[in-house]
Amino acid sequence: MVSVDFRTRPTGEADLTDLATFRETRLPALLDRHGHEAGRAAGRLGLHPLTLRVGDELLTLVPGGDRIAARTVESDTLVVDLDARTFADLVQDVVSTFGAQMTGRAEIARGTVAAFVEWEPVLRCLIDGRPVYEPGSIDFRDRAGRPLDPAGSFTLADDPADIGHFLAEVGYLHLRNVFTEPEMAQVSAELDAAIAEATRDDGASWWARTEPGGWYPARILGFNHKSPALRELLTDSRFRALATFTDDDWIQGDPDLDDCAEGLLKKVGVVEGASDVSWHKDCTMGGHSHHCAGLVVGISVTSAGRETGELGVVPGSHRANIATLGIEGLDLPRLALPTNAGDLTVHCSCTLHMSRPPVTGERRVVYTGLRLAGGDEPAPDRAEVRRRRAALNDRVIERRTTDRRDRVRLGSHDL
Repeated sequence: MVSVDFRTRPTGEADLTDLATFRETRLPALLDRHGHEAGRAAGRLGLHPLTLRVGDELLTLVPGGDRIAARTVESDTLVVDLDARTFADLVQDVVSTFGAQMTGRAEIARGTVAAFVEWEPVLRCLIDGRPVYEPGSIDFRDRAGRPLDPAGSFTLADDPADIGHFLAEVGYLHLRNVFTEPEMAQVSAELDAAIAEATRDDGASWWARTEPGGWYPARILGFNHKSPALRELLTDSRFRALATFTDDDWIQGDPDLDDCAEGLLKKVGVVEGASDVSWHKDCTMGGHSHHCAGLVVGISVTSAGRETGELGVVPGSHRANIATLGIEGLDLPRLALPTNAGDLTVHCSCTLHMSRPPVTGERRVVYTGLRLAGGDEPAPDRAEVRRRRAALNDRVIERRTTDRRDRVRLGSHDL
């Protein structure tokens, strides 16, 4: 059996490490230990110097040759303002560069959002010692060491050891015929009812806009509370088999108590709001070393193909310290995962993935998942989870309507 537990830090709230203390006491040892590897990666990626500014304190990281140097002089290319809490969270991988900027905790005083986000894998290399991915360094092998086809799929009748090895090797699964079409039809009917009840200010739904149809609830948070059929499936032995594929201890949210599933309706022609998202990791907002890899499970309520919003994945990307958004310059393959109603997709939270916008018919899918056991961070209550999720949706809509010249490039939906 195998593991997909990549955690290197304890969960829980990070210490309040101020910039000056970090710069003077912790950074010199990190530069000695990881500065060469991080500097080589910064050179390969063509990064410019980065200044992190907290009040009057500065830390400027300057790539040069095969090293990174630390300065207290402001960069003339990229300057980012943070408060003390955000700086501490950034260096302790509670929040990422993208997450800090996306949630309004980081302000770009000079330079671009994209330039700041591109520093993410190099910061993790320097601080956490995770080597930045180098082209050609990942391949795929089966349990006997032979080349492995990342386009494989399984049923629950297959050997769990083969399924788990595939998951660990490529970062995702396609499980066929897990649930029946009548079961999916019942979940779909209950999703219709939940959508009909949703309002823009309920704090329990995300909204998207089509032309000329207008705004509609694209995502129902806590959908398990509105769908008896889904709750039954989430406690079924077929779903619980997912926890047997690796040696890891998995925790599933309680379908009766927790917000542990979301129902998505992806319509044709969405022009605004959070619907289809291009290439990203689910740890894009931060916390990889605290939480990854969780398993994100997509239950295909309707079939999904090239014209109806199928999922796309980048095999092996869960094993690579790379930018958590976009696929520009990445040599790993891209693969579509078409599904039929009742199929499941499972991907590690740090696997690059996307979904195509539907063009001929809508897609319905339920997303749920499993998290690794052993963390010491208490789970927030349902109201707090929904508040955070609603705030993120509002931020997505806000960011998508800002000046395109300062927008992070998420890559395309192309496979």
